[in-house]
Amino acid sequence: MAEVVERLKSFIDRAKDIARRVIGHENATLGIVLAAIMGGMAVATGLKSIRISNMKMVLVTGSTMGVAAIGQMFVILTAGIDLSVAGMAFGTSALGSAMMTTQLWQNILGYPAPIWVGIPAMLALGAGLGLISGIFVSRVGVPPFIATLGMWQIAHGVGFLITGGLTLRRMVDPLPFFGQGWVAQAFIPGRPAGFPVAGIIWILVGVVAYFVLHHTNYARAVYATGGNPVMAWLSGINVRNTRLSVYIISAMLATLGGLIRTSRVMSVSFASFGFLELQSIAAAVIGGVSLFGGRGTVVGVVLGALIIAVIMNGMSILGADPFIESTVLGVLMITAVAIDYWRRGGR
Repeated sequence: MAEVVERLKSFIDRAKDIARRVIGHENATLGIVLAAIMGGMAVATGLKSIRISNMKMVLVTGSTMGVAAIGQMFVILTAGIDLSVAGMAFGTSALGSAMMTTQLWQNILGYPAPIWVGIPAMLALGAGLGLISGIFVSRVGVPPFIATLGMWQIAHGVGFLITGGLTLRRMVDPLPFFGQGWVAQAFIPGRPAGFPVAGIIWILVGVVAYFVLHHTNYARAVYATGGNPVMAWLSGINVRNTRLSVYIISAMLATLGGLIRTSRVMSVSFASFGFLELQSIAAAVIGGVSLFGGRGTVVGVVLGALIIAVIMNGMSILGADPFIESTVLGVLMITAVAIDYWRRGGR
C-alpha cells in the first residue's frame, strides 16, 4: 500500500512539474487557451466551427488583423504604440483602389492602373506615412500615442479625399487573388481548393518577422530599445533610428493588411477597417507582447490573433450580436494587460 501511495505521489509531483513548465512558457499556455476556445466553440456550434473549410476561412478573415498585429508588435516592443493602423489601411487602400478602378485613374491614364503599379503605390504611401510618424516620435519627441493618433486622422482624411466619401468598386480582375484566391487556382483555374492565399501571406509575414527577431542584430536593437533605451544607447545602439524603423514596418504591414481586406471584399470604405488598430493591439497584447516594451514573440502574436479570429468566427456562426464581440475582445485585452502588469511585480 505504501508503495502505491509513493508512486501516486511521484506521479502527481511529475504532473505538477510538467504543468508548471507549460504554464511558465507563454506560447504553450496560449496554445492551450486556443485549443480550449476551439473546443468550446466546436461544442457550441455543433462542430461547424472546426470544419476544414471554416478553419481556412478563419485564416482568411483573420489575416488582415494578423498581419497588422505583427507590425504593431514591432512598435510595442520599443515601448511605443501605433494607433494609425486602421487609418493607414484605409488611406493606402483608397489610393491603390482608386488607381485600379475605372472611376478615377482612367481619367488620367486612359485605363486602370495594373496591380504592379497600384500595389507598390499603396506600400510607398504607407512607408511614407509611417516615416512621418517615426520622425515625430524619434526626432521631435512627440509621444507615440499623440503622433500616431494624429497620423490616423491624416490617413483617414487622405482616404476620404481620394474616395470622396464614397465606396470604391470595380477594381482590376487580378486583385481578388490576394484575398479570395486559393493556391490551387494558380494551377487549376476555377477550383477553390487548397490553401487560401491570404493565409499564405500571413504565414510568410510571420516567418520573415520571426527570422528578423531571432537571427539578426536588428532584433537586439528593438528589444534593447524597449527594455532600457538608456542602456541601449550606451551599448552603441542607435535608439532613434530603431524607433523610426518600427513605425515604417508597422505602416507597411498595415498597408499589406489593407490590401488583403480590400481584395477580399473588392471595395474600399472606412467601415471595412473599423477597430483594426484596437484588434492589432489586442492580438499583440494577448499574445504576450508587453506594453512596457522589450518582451514578446512572433509566435505569441500569431496565437493571439488566432484566438481573436476563432472567437469572432464562432460568434458569427452562432449569430451573436457584434457588440458582444467587442465586449469579449475588451475583456481579453484588459485581462492580458493585467497579467503582464502582475508578472512585472506591479502593485
